[in-house]
Parts: sequence; C-alpha cells; structure tokens
Amino acid sequence: MNTYLVAVLALAACVLAYDEMYDKIDADKIINDDALFTSYINCMLDKGPCSVEHSADFRKLLPEVIATCCAKCTPIQKKNVRKTVTALSEKRPDDFKAFQAKYDPEGKYEKDFAAFVVASD
Repeated sequence: MNTYLVAVLALAACVLAYDEMYDKIDADKIINDDALFTSYINCMLDKGPCSVEHSADFRKLLPEVIATCCAKCTPIQKKNVRKTVTALSEKRPDDFKAFQAKYDPEGKYEKDFAAFVVASD
C-alpha cells in the first residue's frame, strides 16, 4: 500500500468518527449526579458556561449527532448518547423539550433520532 493511500485512509478515519477520547466518558456518573448533569444541560442550552469536561465539544457536535443519528459515533458513544437522551427525556422532560426546540426546531430529525435512541445496534 502506498504512503498516499495510507494517509488518505488515516484522514478518512478521523473524519468519519468522533475522537475515541469520548469513549472514556462515564455517562452513568454524569446522569446520576444532578449538579453535573445540570451543568452539561445548561451548557448545551446556552444557560450556563461550558466548564465541565468536553461540554463545549459536545455542544458543537450535538447538531451533527442529531442530524446523522450518531453516524460518526463509536459503539460506546452510541450507547452513551442513547443512555443520556433517555435519561434527559425521563428525568428532565422540560429540558428535553428545550433541546428539541433548540437543536431540531422544525422536527426534521425527530423521527429518525427517536428510532436511533431506542435501537440496539
């Protein structure tokens, strides 16, 4: 395999997947710590600073994650997104509605993203 092809494949891997550092995020810890969960939610909804780990990154990635149903996510990231969205909708329904209004105001992605959240691929 030539060097050019290897470089292209390496670049494609970076573009086609989110950083594996996000695989190390403990979604359960975030969901079960009300203050921490609130910090992430407030960042995503522009209600507070993005001072908790990776929150600013997540705010930037969230529109793409929703629009593509987490197409660039690793299996662990998909699991964590599903878990977090489910917890948000169950524990904080008003914030869940605010997320929908902010990140999918026209409801273009609602059906497909809801199907992604309940899937178990």
